[in-house]
Amino acid sequence: MNRNLRKQWIVTPDQLPAIIRRCPKCGKKTEFINSGKFRVNANGRLIDVWMIYRCGQCKTSWNMTIWERAEAGRLEKEEYEGFLNNDPDLVAKYGNDRDLFARNKAEAAASKAEYHVTTVDTALPCGEDHAMETEIRIPPGFDLRADIFLMQQLSVSRSRIKKWCEDGLILSCGQVLSPKGKIKDGMLLQIKKEACRSQ
Repeated sequence: MNRNLRKQWIVTPDQLPAIIRRCPKCGKKTEFINSGKFRVNANGRLIDVWMIYRCGQCKTSWNMTIWERAEAGRLEKEEYEGFLNNDPDLVAKYGNDRDLFARNKAEAAASKAEYHVTTVDTALPCGEDHAMETEIRIPPGFDLRADIFLMQQLSVSRSRIKKWCEDGLILSCGQVLSPKGKIKDGMLLQIKKEACRSQ
């Protein structure tokens, strides 16, 4: 019997979130925009790494601490070189990290959550009673509601997604998906064949 193959949806934000903090030059809270660049300072065996942000109004820079006085051996060589080369994947990783923002006493500005999704085919077959299985890859800290995300990906109404969830036709890692839940990295979405028949 022929089975559909599992897919992978890779979610990539179109823009990194801005940071809201007080700008000393403007004298008020403003949005600081991610420059896409790191600043690295190595002093003997100790390393500091910051991500550079700029005030959206006056261009004053602010450095968000990623590593502070870290021993050189704590950083993997590949990541250290990525910081030196302003690696876009590292920029996305740290530029979406809400815990890192909180540690730096900064808050992420509300974003429109604009993103694009790349679909990759895998060689893994779907389960027998599943019309579709998709593994989600999404950067940490990038919040998407499950119902809105699936509505866009499957081109069906939000009420239909909600009904499928209520009827147990959409699963997340084997459990019924909550439509108001968040999409998480590594999540495996399974859509039962009955959902496709009910369209």
